[in-house]
Order: sequence, then C-alpha cells, then structure tokens
Amino acid sequence: MIAKLFMAICRLSPYLRKVIWRRWYQFLTRSYKRKDWSFINYGYASLDPQTDKLQLDDADEQNRYCIQLYHHVVNVVDLRDLRVLEVGSGRGGGAYYIKRSLGPKRVVGVDFSRRAVAFCNKSYSSVEGLSFVAGDAEFLPFRDNSFDVVVNVESSHCYGSMNAFLMQVKRVLREGGYFLYTDFRDKGEVDILHKQLDHSGMTLIKETNITMNVIGAMNLDNERKMALIQAAVHKMLLRPFQEFAGVIGSMMYEGFRTGEVIYSSFVLQKPNHQ
Repeated sequence: MIAKLFMAICRLSPYLRKVIWRRWYQFLTRSYKRKDWSFINYGYASLDPQTDKLQLDDADEQNRYCIQLYHHVVNVVDLRDLRVLEVGSGRGGGAYYIKRSLGPKRVVGVDFSRRAVAFCNKSYSSVEGLSFVAGDAEFLPFRDNSFDVVVNVESSHCYGSMNAFLMQVKRVLREGGYFLYTDFRDKGEVDILHKQLDHSGMTLIKETNITMNVIGAMNLDNERKMALIQAAVHKMLLRPFQEFAGVIGSMMYEGFRTGEVIYSSFVLQKPNHQ
C-alpha cells in the first residue's frame, strides 16, 4: 500500500501533487540533517565499458552515480564563467558539484523547501559564488535574462504546471542560453511532455532516453542506498524510503525496468531575438 502511494502521487491533480511533494521534502530536511546526504536522484551509469570513468575526489565517491547524472546533463555545455541557475536544488550536492568542478562564475540554487534552502546555505556557506534561495519553479524570483544556463534534474514531476515552469525558464534565460533538463514520465505522458517542450518557445537540440543508464545506476548503487536507509531511518519508515530511493524491487525500479516509466534528458536553447 505504501509503495503504491509514491507512484500515485505523480498521477494526482497538479495542485495536490505539488502540495504533497512540498510537505514531503520539508519533512526530509527537518528530520534528516546528515551532511553526507547531499543528493536526491536515481543516478546515471554509462553502458559503454570503454567510456572513461569520471574522475572524482575520494570524498565524492559515495555519490558517484548521483554526480554522474548531473555530469551527463550539464557537460554538453561549457559552463566556464557562466551564470547558472539550478531549479529544484534539493540538498545542494548538484549545485555544489557544478560550481566546484565545472568553473561557472556563479551558481544559484532555488528550491520550494525553505528548510532545504536553509540547510544548503549553512552547509555551503564557505563556497564563493554559490548561493541558495527559496522560490517556486512556476514563479521564479529572478529578473528576465538573468542566467546563461538553467539546470533541472529529476524535479519537474513534482510541479503543478510544467507549462508555467517552462515559461519561467525561458524568461530568466538570456538569449542563446541553455536549458539542461532531465526527468522521468509515465510512458503515456511522454508525448504530453514533448508537446510542452515544443510549445515552450525554446529550441530542442537534443533528447536522449537514459532509462537503461538510470537502471544501471540503481543496480550499482543499491547496496549503498539500502545501508544508508537502514542506518538513518526509523523502521516504520523503511518501506516508503526504499520506494523513494528506488531500490531494487521498488515500484519505481520496476517501472523503469518494464518500460512503463521513461527517463530522458534534454538540451534546449532560447532563440536569439529575430
């Protein structure tokens, strides 16, 4: 029953879905303040054994697959000296990786959980050029043309209106700026997402189905996730956390494995003024 709840949330009305996810993430930040838990995504693993392994510091190895998802999404654009906004920055690990490793001038993370924002500003207060603010993805608190790149990783399924979010992304991007985006949808909703992207006013440059890469990461990262959940979570909440984390055998894992849920990444660009 609990397992089905997490899948059902994604199919609720936009308003209820947004309210429930907001409360869930507020609960996570209030209840679990471990600084070593800095990522919330399913991860990415290369399917090509010839691919060079992403070089990481020893301290980052525990989050390898989560970091590799960010790297897959953002590495298509040279971020050096650019202004980057991450919408749905969560516990801040992705924004921190981008700022520390890819050389942007400035990274701002925005999240609808004020507790998560406070957690990030405390955890990364010493990192120059990295900051976090509270805000709604559908009403971004930034001026027009403020950023060169907007990043969104595994967050948009929580939003009440994808169209409103895309309108905000286009607004805050400068002309020629990039929207680097990844998330999952039920198989029956993939065409809806394509139409939303087509009507966003941005140009779709690249789309990649990474479902198998995500499954690979889930398999390789399963032992670590299970150990973390066992160590940090009350036994009454083990099952919902396992579902949320997408461990092997969870409904989310099975959704990806059977093809009922599709995970894709996208590169879009805001056109230059004609």
